Amino acid sequence: MGTRHGESRRIALAGVFGALSLTFMLVGGVLPLATFAAPAIAGILIMPVAVEFGRKTGWLLYAAIGLLSLLLVSDREMSLIFLFFFGFYPLLKTNLERLHSRAARFLAKFAVFNLCIAGAYALIVLVFPIPAVAGEFAGMSLGFAGVLLLLGNFTFAIYDAAVARLVALYCGRLRPRLMKLH
Repeated sequence: MGTRHGESRRIALAGVFGALSLTFMLVGGVLPLATFAAPAIAGILIMPVAVEFGRKTGWLLYAAIGLLSLLLVSDREMSLIFLFFFGFYPLLKTNLERLHSRAARFLAKFAVFNLCIAGAYALIVLVFPIPAVAGEFAGMSLGFAGVLLLLGNFTFAIYDAAVARLVALYCGRLRPRLMKLH
């Protein structure tokens, strides 16, 4: 019976992390400056579930939060940014870290970031136009768009390092404390 009790607590913990992730997405839909911060935090909150139950469960939680975000979050741009990058990147990062060459890891990470963000905004502007975002891009010079992409890449480098440190913090400090509770 102790095993089932422990498993129930771990499942409850997964539910809490999933609910927190969705809550950040919902709150981010109300705050105008949270278009990137809320999906970034929501994606990081999926990692403890992947640590506890495996990456398949992490991917399932990512899909559930992504679908619920599309249905419930008022900011479509934010939901698509979660779906196209921030929701799955922390899960994918573990695969990218296995590349032996530091240069290959660097190139792969930045290629994923740039392709995913470009794909998300192509959808946002061309396929499922969000008028406010399409208007911003229409009035933007190519040079300014390049500067934004450069800033995005710089911010991504910080995010990538933060994901690694937060996962290490969870595994090294938070997880042992949470597991002691049962």
